[in-house]
Amino acid sequence: MTKLRTGFAFTLLALLTVLLIGWNLQHLITSTATQPGMAALLWSQSYLPRIIVALVAGAALGLCGLLAQLVLKNPLAEPATLGIASGAQLGTTLALFASVTPWVTQSFAMAGGFITTAMIYALSRHRGMSPLTLLLTGMVMGLFCSALQNGLVLFHHEQMQSLFIWNSGNLAQNDWSVVTQLLPMLVAVTVLILFSARALALLKLSDEVVDSLGGNSRLYRLFALGLMALLAAWTVSQVGLISFVGLFAPQIIRLFPRLSFKRGLLLGMAFGAGLLLFCDQLALFAEAFNWQISAGNITAIIGIPLMLLIIVKARFPHPPALGSTAVKVIILPKTAKVFLLLTLLGVSFLAFTLTHASHGWLISLGDPYDLRWPRSLMAVGCGGLLASAGVILQRLTSNPLASPEVLGINSGAACAVVLLLVLMPSASALLLFPVAALGAMISLGIIILFAINASDQTPKILLVGTALGSFSLALITLFLASGAPNSSVIISWLSGSTWGATPQKALAAIVGLGVSLPISLLFTRWLTLLPLGRTVASSRGLSLRGSTTLLIIWCAALSAGATLLLGPMSFVGLLAPQAARYLGIYRFGHALWVSVICGALLMLAADFIGRLVMWPFQVPAGIVAVSLGAPALLGLLYRRR
Repeated sequence: MTKLRTGFAFTLLALLTVLLIGWNLQHLITSTATQPGMAALLWSQSYLPRIIVALVAGAALGLCGLLAQLVLKNPLAEPATLGIASGAQLGTTLALFASVTPWVTQSFAMAGGFITTAMIYALSRHRGMSPLTLLLTGMVMGLFCSALQNGLVLFHHEQMQSLFIWNSGNLAQNDWSVVTQLLPMLVAVTVLILFSARALALLKLSDEVVDSLGGNSRLYRLFALGLMALLAAWTVSQVGLISFVGLFAPQIIRLFPRLSFKRGLLLGMAFGAGLLLFCDQLALFAEAFNWQISAGNITAIIGIPLMLLIIVKARFPHPPALGSTAVKVIILPKTAKVFLLLTLLGVSFLAFTLTHASHGWLISLGDPYDLRWPRSLMAVGCGGLLASAGVILQRLTSNPLASPEVLGINSGAACAVVLLLVLMPSASALLLFPVAALGAMISLGIIILFAINASDQTPKILLVGTALGSFSLALITLFLASGAPNSSVIISWLSGSTWGATPQKALAAIVGLGVSLPISLLFTRWLTLLPLGRTVASSRGLSLRGSTTLLIIWCAALSAGATLLLGPMSFVGLLAPQAARYLGIYRFGHALWVSVICGALLMLAADFIGRLVMWPFQVPAGIVAVSLGAPALLGLLYRRR
C-alpha cells in the first residue's frame, strides 16, 4: 500500500511538472510573438539552462541530504538545517563584495562550508551525535553567518537587491555557465560515492560493528561528510541558498527499505531533481502573474511542514545539560546584583561619554552625550526585556536552552512586522506593536501546541522552535526579495541597529522594562511550581491551561516589545539567564533581577563595541551580540555536565 501511494505521488509530481513546463513554454512563445527569433533565443539561453540547473542542483541537494543523514544518523540533517549552507553562503557573499574571480568565489564558499562542517562534526562527536545538539549547533552557526552577512549588506547598499534575489534561491539563467560548473562537480562526487558504496553502506550500522568487520568508521564518516560539504558549498555558490530539498529525499528512500545502497542514492537524487524542477516551474508560473517568488522560497515553505511532521513522529533523547548548570561560582544574590549594577553603571558612563576626536579618544559630556543616551538606554531596556522573556520561557518549558531567539519567537514577531512594512510602508508605530505581539504569540502558541504534551517535550520544543525560525526567515527573505522600497531600513532593523534611536523610543524601552519587572514577579509562584512537573503543579491548585496561556501571552508581549525596538537578532534571552545560573542563583525572583541586569549589560556592551570596533563606521548591536553570543553558546553546548 505504501509503495502504491508513493508511486501515485511520484506520478502526480511528474505530471504536474510536465504541465507546468508546457504552460510556461507556451507563455514564453505567446509573450514574444511580436519579436521574431526571441522565443528561440530565450529557450536556448534561459529556459532550457534553467531546467537543467534545477535538475542538477536538486540532485546535488538530494545527495547531500542522503549523505548527511547517513553520516550523522539524524532524520533532520541536511545542509540548511546544519548551517553548512549558511557558511557557504557567507563565504560566497564575502567573495562577491570583494569582486574576485568565479574560482575564488567558489573557494570562499567551500571554505565557509568546510569550516562550518568541521565545527558541527567536532561538537557532535563530543556530544555523541545527539540530534538536538546537531540542530542547535546548525541554528547557532546559521544565525552567526546571517548576522555577519547582514553586516556586509549594510555596507554595500548598491548590491543589496541582487544579493537578496540570489539568497532566495532564484534559478533564473542567462547562459550555460552555471550548468558547466555545477554538473561536472555533481558527476565527480557521485562517481566517488558509487565507487565507495560498499564501505559507505556500512555506516548504516553502529561504529562498533563497522570496526569489528574490519572497516574504519571514522574514516568513512569523514570521507562522506567531506564530500557532502564540498557538494553543498559548490551548489550554494552557484544557485544560492535552497533549503529542505535534502530533507525530502531521505524520507522517500525510507519507504523502500529493500533498496540497495546504490539504488537508494540514485532514487534520492532523482526525487531531489524532480522536486526542485517542480518548485522552480511553479515559481516561473507565478512570475507570469507578477508574483515574485523563487524556488528556494517554495522549498522552504513546503519543507517546514515536513520538518514538523518528522519532529512530531520521531522520539528524541533529552538534550545534554549546558555546562553552566555545573555551578562553579556561588555568589549571594545581593552581592551579584550590586556588582552587576556597578558594572552596568560603569559601562553606561563610557557608552554615554566616550568619543573620538582628531587627537584621540576622550570623555565628553557635550554633544556626544545628547546623541548617545537614547541609543544606550534603548539597548539597556531591550536587553532587560529579552532577558525577562528568557527566564520565564526556561521556567515555563523546564528547558535551559529556551529563549525568544532559539524558539523562533523573535523571528515570528519580526516576520509579522516585515510583512506589515512591505504591505504598508507608512504603517503607524502604534500598529507595529500589536502586529509584532501577534506574530510572537502565534509562534509560541504553535510550539506549545506541537510539543507541550509530548513525553520528550524538551527536545521537541527546541526543534519546533528551530523549524519556525527557519520558516520566518524564509518568509522575510521572500518579502525583501520582492523589492520593498524600504529594504535597507528593514535590514538595518533586522540587524539590531540602534541608529534610529530617539528619546521617545529610549524612554519607551526603559518604562516598558520598569513596568514589566513587577508584573513578571507576580508569576513567581507559577514559575516555581511549573518546573516541578505538571502533576505537582496541579496538586498545588495551579490551573495548567490558564497559567500556561497567560505566560505565553506575557512572553510574547516582552519579546514583541524588544523586537520592535531593536530587531530580532541577539542571544541575550538565552545567555543572560545562563549567567545567573552560573552565579548559582536559581530562585525565580533573584534570577529574574540578575538576568535582567546581565541582559541590559550585554546589549549595552554590544552597542558600545559596535560603535568602536570599526570607527567611524558603526556595526549594529544585534550583529555584535550574535557574534559574541554564538561562540559563547557553542562553548556551553561543548562543555559536559
